[in-house]
Amino acid sequence: MSDLPTRMRAALLDAPGAALRLAEVPVPTPGPGQYLVRLEACGLCHSDLHVQRGEEPMPPGAFPLILGHEGIGRIVAGEGPLPHGTRVGLPWLYDTCLGCGPCLGGHETFCTAQRARGLDAPGAFAEYALLETRFALPIPEAIDPVRGGPLLCAGLTAWSALERCEVHAGARLLVIGAGGLGQYALEIGLARGLRVAVVEPDARKRAEMRARGAALAVAPGEVQAICDWGGADITLNFAPTPKVWDLIAAVANPLSQIVAVALVHEPVALSMMWLINGGHRVTGSSVGTRAELAAFLAFAADHPFRVAVERVPFEEINAALERLAAGEVAGRIVLDFGGR
Repeated sequence: MSDLPTRMRAALLDAPGAALRLAEVPVPTPGPGQYLVRLEACGLCHSDLHVQRGEEPMPPGAFPLILGHEGIGRIVAGEGPLPHGTRVGLPWLYDTCLGCGPCLGGHETFCTAQRARGLDAPGAFAEYALLETRFALPIPEAIDPVRGGPLLCAGLTAWSALERCEVHAGARLLVIGAGGLGQYALEIGLARGLRVAVVEPDARKRAEMRARGAALAVAPGEVQAICDWGGADITLNFAPTPKVWDLIAAVANPLSQIVAVALVHEPVALSMMWLINGGHRVTGSSVGTRAELAAFLAFAADHPFRVAVERVPFEEINAALERLAAGEVAGRIVLDFGGR
């Protein structure tokens, strides 16, 4: 690392609810089984907001914390199977135990010992970050690093949620919420041969989703319109509110598959008779495994997404987070570190 700087810029969260503090800190040194990555870009995610605003319980010793889990950069130091210069992703899943039942069974995102980047381990709101070699996946060169940043969380989360389901061409997919995740879900669903309807309160987003191929885009109260369309064989919920559950239950076709993705802490009134008589399957999904990420990146290299991505200089991170919190972002915001 003799040719690398010893100091780097990073955005530090000193306490829950505080604005991020831009500061110079030491460049981390990779240990055995680690790479050092020079960041090119990192997306902003609502999960970053949850932590920054104090909505995620954190021990006092966690601060100062570097957030960020949609990072893309190139390996510049450390020893492992990937050569220096390889472009890699720094997603939410930092590492897992690799030895428990979920890990060995291909469900490592449910490992109880998993660590998350930007939560349990330093994140990617910095010029350099560490990456565990066993969790390093190359980013196809066809994917631009700025447009590719959100693929590591928003895109992957939508992809992984649909992977929980039995997908058959022509089936009816209901996407609830037309934010970044819902927009990725629409394009993934269409590419896999599904007919897609969208529920979204914002009229402008509804119009945009129709323009991108949604067969139907309606406000949350338009239950009958969804039933008239044909109901839902698969429902992906990205809306962080329990209020959508009545709609989900009302439009579900027999043997429907329902995947909860949004972070909703309040309970919903699930009828056991509805569940039994309909033969429905209700499951949860969170981010994605390494295998799912590899498959999704290969898909994304051949299927460029139309989701709007706004490039913002790293120095403007606090203003960007404020806009994200205010709901003023049409698609995704990505921090650009420059120097590519």
